[in-house]
Amino acid sequence: MTKPEDSTGQADTTASHTDTIRNLGTRSLWVQAFRPRTLPASIAPVFVGIASVIPVFHKLLTCVDIYPKPHQCVVNEQMYQQAMGRFWFVAVACIVVALFFQIAVNFANDYSDGVRGSDNERSGDEQASDKPQRLVASGVTPKYVLAAAAISALIAAIAGIIAIVLTGHYWFLAVGLACLAACWFYTGGKHPYGYIGLGELSVFLFFGIAATLGTQYLLAGAVDRMGILGAINTGLLSSVMLMVNNIRDIDDDLISGKRTLASRLGHTWAQRSVYLMLVIPVATVIFFAVISILAGGLWWLVAMLALLNVACATIAVRTLHGSNPHKFGKALAFSGFILLSYAAVHVVTMLELL
Repeated sequence: MTKPEDSTGQADTTASHTDTIRNLGTRSLWVQAFRPRTLPASIAPVFVGIASVIPVFHKLLTCVDIYPKPHQCVVNEQMYQQAMGRFWFVAVACIVVALFFQIAVNFANDYSDGVRGSDNERSGDEQASDKPQRLVASGVTPKYVLAAAAISALIAAIAGIIAIVLTGHYWFLAVGLACLAACWFYTGGKHPYGYIGLGELSVFLFFGIAATLGTQYLLAGAVDRMGILGAINTGLLSSVMLMVNNIRDIDDDLISGKRTLASRLGHTWAQRSVYLMLVIPVATVIFFAVISILAGGLWWLVAMLALLNVACATIAVRTLHGSNPHKFGKALAFSGFILLSYAAVHVVTMLELL
């Protein structure tokens, strides 16, 4: 005699499976949570750091043509050969670090802001609100988002450790730990520094100084003026992106108690701070274009990229000058293009030294 099926048990299992799927969210929602539009800008400082290695190598290989060859020239050539032997492995590792560090930051912010209730208005479609839809606010179980942040941070950490082991600069482990701490405590912990107006400073330090100079140092074993200039500019432009994002969110942040630098300054002075942060990068781009035109070579490419950079900066400024926050998504997109076009100008200018 066949035993009758337990229909109640099957129903419970099906319901549990359905709840799990619902709590995980849809594939498209997770793709949005990656914040794909932020990813190219996250690796732009690394490419600036990679390109800034060229003048360092150029200096290493510059030697007086006499016989016998000076000892320092021999040492410099050995350093160059060692650096080139691991160059692309370290460069790719740095790119992976930057990419997955940004993804980890995105997931960590989603988790922390979601459990605090700061993102309650981010459960709707981005097209309607002009703001990215968040996972936790959309009903995804927070532990899954936290796990995604941890996995992304782990991938970034592994890539960073590989770069450190290859180069032997083990003190860089402290830099990596500082980056992970900055990732979490931006919106996580009891006293997140992003809630007291220090977000832009952190972005300047970690997505500008650390990303660019860290890449240059790991690849070449030294930093120079071009690397420092690139780090300052990528840091400023990354801060511009965050400031534009926070200007858009001023009203919501004030309601939720999130005291970003933009909400502390107010709309007018926050916009003025964006204009000020654009001065040095845009001036650098124009300077590179003038030097390239005078020197010949790829002047036409540098000039074209410089015009694109200035155009993007102009559009972003004009858009920010309006009072409609729904248009700030356009300003945010163009602020990303400013960073990317700056990186392109910097890279091509360094390539002209070859």
